[in-house]
Amino acid sequence: MLDEFTGVASGKATFAHDLSISYVRQNYEDNTGTLQEFAQAHHLSYEELLNNLHKLGVERKVFANRIEKMSLGQRKRVELAKSLATPAELFIWDEPLNYLDVFNHEQLEAVIQSVQPSMLVVEHEATFLKNIATNMIYL
Repeated sequence: MLDEFTGVASGKATFAHDLSISYVRQNYEDNTGTLQEFAQAHHLSYEELLNNLHKLGVERKVFANRIEKMSLGQRKRVELAKSLATPAELFIWDEPLNYLDVFNHEQLEAVIQSVQPSMLVVEHEATFLKNIATNMIYL
């Protein structure tokens, strides 16, 4: 924990003009199409997207499914794989564990620990955060 906040704060946050950001949205139901179409639409390497999905525990047989036909957990992992395949200096993830089972939590932890990205993560699961974060701010 960085420090305990006890009071009111004001100010502004400023990002560098050329800071590249990749994000995971809490709501991603508008992700549709085949994985290849999805990769093309988001200017991603199809191979890297598939590799990330595999690292996140998505079985290869699922790769042929349309995203809108996937389970919520699989769709969440598509969103995570998209973010990981997006070149960025900062990753902002909103509740990345939603719809993931315990096994997938561990896989996601392992991926984050191997990549070691700079991240801002909003998540309710304290153990996950302790396993991936170097500093935390509790709100």
